[in-house]
Amino acid sequence: MDVEEKDKAMNLISNITHQAINPLNGVIGTLDNVVKGIVPDEKKQQRLTSARSQLEYTVSLLRNLAYFAQYSGADVLAYRKEAENRKCIIPQVIIEAMMFFQEQGSSHDVSIELANPADQNAVKGNPDLLRQVFMNIFDNAVKYSKPGSKVLVKDWIQKRSGDLIISISGQSIGFDPEEDIFSLGVRGRKAREVTSSGSGLGLHICRLIIEKLFNGEITGYTRSDGDVVFEIRLPGAFVVSGGMK
Repeated sequence: MDVEEKDKAMNLISNITHQAINPLNGVIGTLDNVVKGIVPDEKKQQRLTSARSQLEYTVSLLRNLAYFAQYSGADVLAYRKEAENRKCIIPQVIIEAMMFFQEQGSSHDVSIELANPADQNAVKGNPDLLRQVFMNIFDNAVKYSKPGSKVLVKDWIQKRSGDLIISISGQSIGFDPEEDIFSLGVRGRKAREVTSSGSGLGLHICRLIIEKLFNGEITGYTRSDGDVVFEIRLPGAFVVSGGMK
């Protein structure tokens, strides 16, 4: 990182720290009131559900901060050499990421569906890192998709290039074409209108992992039918026999 990028990163870390502290203080206050009997019985479930959501938000923030700290200056060649001995079975990684958002998606009336779970497409790399990419995208999808809509995930191996293509699409609030939503600290205008909270780190982590560690590409755009699409391209795809393990 150059000096400007370091300053930006430090400001972002400071901002994320404050964003993590505030919901944690809220959770502490809620639990104190429940323990002391201040919260009426009919409102306890609502308050506890809200506290759980605040904890999920904080965990997501801290997880992304940890990935940023670990991999923003990572030795790419060393990582790729280590990753040669590991593989990411795509449907397995996607399904594991989807499971984190079943309850949140249900509360927002948004479902996530994998179109072709039987296709055992795979790439070399750390599955934990790729899972975090999907978790960040699904997190945004659940937050910003229209109620009653479905987020559809498809993956296939492109015959011409041998690349794995992963498409994640759904009816979302979207973002302005000129916005680089994958840049560090950037949040789309429409996202800011929906909620003031957000670090602008999640999609940047996606770009960092996909481009730097998997030597791939990630893009986002709006289709003519209005659906927002995130597309990931990963080189060196292959098919695993024998199903998920």
